[in-house]
Amino acid sequence: MKSGQSYPKSDPNKVKHVNSKTAQDETQTAPASDLERKKEVSERFGKHAESYATNPGHAQSDDLAIILDLLKPQADWQVLDVATGGGHMAALVAPHVTSVVASDLSQGMLTAATKVFAAKVLTNVSTVLTDVEALAFADETFDAVTCRIAPHHFLNIEKAVAEMARVLKKGGVLLIEDNIAPQAARLDRFINTLEKLRDRTHVRSYTNREWREMVRAAGFNVTRTRDYRKKHDIADWIGRSELTADELAKLSIFLLAAPNWARQAFLIEYADDRAVSFTDEKVILKAIKR
Repeated sequence: MKSGQSYPKSDPNKVKHVNSKTAQDETQTAPASDLERKKEVSERFGKHAESYATNPGHAQSDDLAIILDLLKPQADWQVLDVATGGGHMAALVAPHVTSVVASDLSQGMLTAATKVFAAKVLTNVSTVLTDVEALAFADETFDAVTCRIAPHHFLNIEKAVAEMARVLKKGGVLLIEDNIAPQAARLDRFINTLEKLRDRTHVRSYTNREWREMVRAAGFNVTRTRDYRKKHDIADWIGRSELTADELAKLSIFLLAAPNWARQAFLIEYADDRAVSFTDEKVILKAIKR
């Protein structure tokens, strides 16, 4: 959504012609190379880096306390925070460990994160520009690797998890938080279609089962998981998405046309002929490298 642009009402006459399958088909575009897609991710997030760094939903969310409780950081740890974004995970962990490396694909994000670290007077945090699918670190460098609300953008999730495993010491801790899709296929399809309508760089929100299988396949034992639900104000949720008027209309119609099972599962709320909020699921997963 561009500055000054409002979330549109939907034309009820169009709603009956739109369904999940139609909207899902419309999100499919001509394939771009991985390099082009990663460039788009870097540029899109870099453009809004300051907003991500200062947004209370990222900087002051209740999940941060849960993360710290699950991670239990140790004073002698060297930690890597992958896809650091606004740097909030790195800033959370830094006071409790020896050092943190905050990495990201976007230089704009790293610049914004550096300001967060400076404001908190964190002197043990450094930044590195690197791709999660080819991390610029030697094998078994870190005691812990963290990643918060980013994996749904990774083009090759298995490769990304394998890279996190590679740079982690044996016995080291992996802690990942991300959006998850429900196990039911139609709910999975609905939430991933909605995410894709809002953000072209979205790849997939995985199910809890998929996460456990991927992490185990990469050489980890899952020790703890914590699921929680988060309510999103839709106007705020799409605020950094840079959608065109046509894209905003498609998203609005998709939500207004949501079947009852989707409305109930995602607690979609409506007012004045538009959807105003919905609730999704997230998981915080802790695993130990075998």
